Amino acid sequence: MVFIKETVFIIVAALIFSFIIRFFVVEALTIQQHSMDSTLHDGDRVLVSKFVYRLSDIENGDIIILKSPMNKTDFVKRVVATEGQTIEIKEGVLVINGKPVEEPYIKNHDLSGLESIEIPQDYVFVAGDNRPNSYDSRIFGPILEDDVVGKAFFIYWPVDRIGLVN
Repeated sequence: MVFIKETVFIIVAALIFSFIIRFFVVEALTIQQHSMDSTLHDGDRVLVSKFVYRLSDIENGDIIILKSPMNKTDFVKRVVATEGQTIEIKEGVLVINGKPVEEPYIKNHDLSGLESIEIPQDYVFVAGDNRPNSYDSRIFGPILEDDVVGKAFFIYWPVDRIGLVN
């Protein structure tokens, strides 16, 4: 009888512990879109830190998972501007606070434009690295920081792509 009680306790404790980790610390996600090609590919599996933004601020260049503003599927995007920054896009070139930004991770450029806007407090502006094929803040506007699920930080599958996300 004691063995059964101990076994049940261990199983319940393990389940509770795993749920706590998954919902509050780290979650594994599969990328199911092409908007971040060539940084992240459709089918890549990544680890997402869900607590990092409780300890630090969201920064330009962070690759985040966010709640979709349109449907139930989460998006993966790169933060390109944070609160208080002014952003514009001139013939496909990202300009922050009047200065062009080098984006070496962009492989597929487009020549789109965006008039100058200031990012409001508690918002971020996100864009996909595959700009011609990305549904992002250029379309739906800045997103609330509260809609950020976490920061993608490590690719663990496929084996030939294992490493830090940057």
